[in-house]
Amino acid sequence: MIPRTGRRRSRLTPRLALAAILIAAALLRGWSLDDGGVLIPYYFAGVRSMLQSWHNFFFHAFDPAGFVSLDKPPVAFWLQTASAKLFGFGRAAVLLPQVIEGVAAVALLYWLVRRRFGVASGLLAALFLALTPVSVAVDRSNNTESCLVLVLLLAAWAIGSARTAAR
Repeated sequence: MIPRTGRRRSRLTPRLALAAILIAAALLRGWSLDDGGVLIPYYFAGVRSMLQSWHNFFFHAFDPAGFVSLDKPPVAFWLQTASAKLFGFGRAAVLLPQVIEGVAAVALLYWLVRRRFGVASGLLAALFLALTPVSVAVDRSNNTESCLVLVLLLAAWAIGSARTAAR
């Protein structure tokens, strides 16, 4: 009877620790987002332009005429535009996808490191990414690095899965 309780507790402890890390990451990235988030006016205007027509959305146009495009890949701006379309154009709606991408990156990093190096290492890696000031600052801005970090972690997952499948 005693080992069974200990085994249940040992499985529950890492899950609670991960949940606490993810909650901390979400709070750090999302706290007072409408007032404290950093907006780059160039990208904010691009999202507004992309809301005006499908042509501007597809070509991630900066100007309403759809002539000048933004200087970064479009996927992150498409997510910002979809969020602004869903929740209404505003600071928090444009910044929300970066917050979600940042928290997802913390969870994915935990999963990737845990698979290879164990639960403790995964929790430490997730904690460090969740609390790193530059990561929090980037995830609270409308710059596209949050999407880049998440896509790079997804690429690492895909490579690891391909290596496992090839064996």
